[in-house]
Amino acid sequence: MRILGLDIGDKRIGVAVSDEMEILSTPLEVIENDEKIEEELKEVINKYNIKKIIVGIPYTLKGEVGSQAKKVISFIENVVVKMGIEIDYIDERYTTKIPLRNFNKYNKNNKKKQIDKYSACIILEDYLSRNK
Repeated sequence: MRILGLDIGDKRIGVAVSDEMEILSTPLEVIENDEKIEEELKEVINKYNIKKIIVGIPYTLKGEVGSQAKKVISFIENVVVKMGIEIDYIDERYTTKIPLRNFNKYNKNNKKKQIDKYSACIILEDYLSRNK
C-alpha cells in the first residue's frame, strides 16, 4: 500500500505518492481546490491503493496554528476525514521555499502548479524519512 502527501492551498492541492515500500516520494499532480475536490481525491486514493494521508500544516514561524493552518485543518475535517483513511500531519513551514529555489532557476512556465506538487513531495519525503 502507499501513502499520499498533500499540500493544501486555497486554490490548488499538490499531491504526491509514496512507492509501495514507503521509501520514495514522487510528485503526482495538482488538483484544483473546487467543488470536485472530494471526487478527485477519492479517485487518486483508489487508483494508488492509499492507506494513509500525510497533510502539511503551515504553522506560523512561532510554531502556532495561524489562519492558513486553520483552513487546512478545516478542509481535512470537512472533506478527507469522511473518506475513512488514516491521516497524519506534518509541519510544512519551509516546504515551498525548497522547490521555489529550483524553479526560479529552471522553469518559468506553470511554476505555481509545479511548486504545489513538489511541495507535497517534500512533505511526504519528510514524513517517510522520519518514520523509517
